[in-house]
Amino acid sequence: MPDTLSYNMFVEQPFQTTVRQIAHLEGIGLHSGRFVRMAICPAPANSGIKFRRMDIDGQLQTVIAHASYAEHARLCTRIVNSEGITLETIEHLMAAFAGIGLDNAIIEIDASEAPILDGSSQPVLDALTNAGLEILPARRKYMMITKPVEVQLDCGAWARLEPADQLQIDVKIEFDDPAIGNQSFSYSHSDGSFAAELATARTFCQLRDVELMQNAGLALGGSLNNAIVVDNGKILNEGGLRVEREFVRHKVLDCLGDLFLIGMPVKAKMTASRPGHALSTKLVQTLLNDPTAYKVIEAGSEYSRSDSFAMPDLAAAAMA
Repeated sequence: MPDTLSYNMFVEQPFQTTVRQIAHLEGIGLHSGRFVRMAICPAPANSGIKFRRMDIDGQLQTVIAHASYAEHARLCTRIVNSEGITLETIEHLMAAFAGIGLDNAIIEIDASEAPILDGSSQPVLDALTNAGLEILPARRKYMMITKPVEVQLDCGAWARLEPADQLQIDVKIEFDDPAIGNQSFSYSHSDGSFAAELATARTFCQLRDVELMQNAGLALGGSLNNAIVVDNGKILNEGGLRVEREFVRHKVLDCLGDLFLIGMPVKAKMTASRPGHALSTKLVQTLLNDPTAYKVIEAGSEYSRSDSFAMPDLAAAAMA
């Protein structure tokens, strides 16, 4: 078994991975406006994705990237530990981890919010590619969906997970600004697909919402350098869009990142209309609260046990 991976082997190979070297990133927090430093560090097999708030002393600085620790937040994904220590805007990081096939890492960070970078997952993907991934001596576990699970919000947004042989995400969005309008995109998750189809897609907003967000203490670090801004049919960013249907591609990226809060890769079809982080988090939490809706399978094994996914083990690992 090789100890390192080529770029196109990350997602579909059967063994767990971690970063081969520390990957450093820094930048502004989208909502806080504060400068943030972050290091993605190696971690042992079966530890998952954990964040350590280096600005907080003691043993209570660790926050697990899992849906069981997600809480409601406006315009981002937020996780919190048992002591109330939070970390938010992790969705683009989680999407990159899922997209490249990174199973285990400890992310050291000196603030309560991850840096927004350029508003996409591409800088994270680049950093991980430069650091390299290493195979660990443990097989991956996958979550297989065994029956449909569906949730909806009062605004009419809805999302569904149903059984499938591989992860597929189908998303539709509707915005009244003609620069966005109605868009749809279907994404099949496989080796290289994230880099080719989603990674460069940036977060976005309408100009009329910027003042409202900032008055609410949000998007204080937002700019044309880290978000697409539209106004009455016009894209205000110099150079326009990076890719066709960049808006809906970014929504798929967000869904992928939020799905990785399951704690392992998932094989399912996700269909969503007007998705957001609250909807995706609700979907994952609803799934995990129904053990009859999934089973966990070890890569290369025909055997499965729905009870092999044990949250107490994850919680214990977080404090290690």
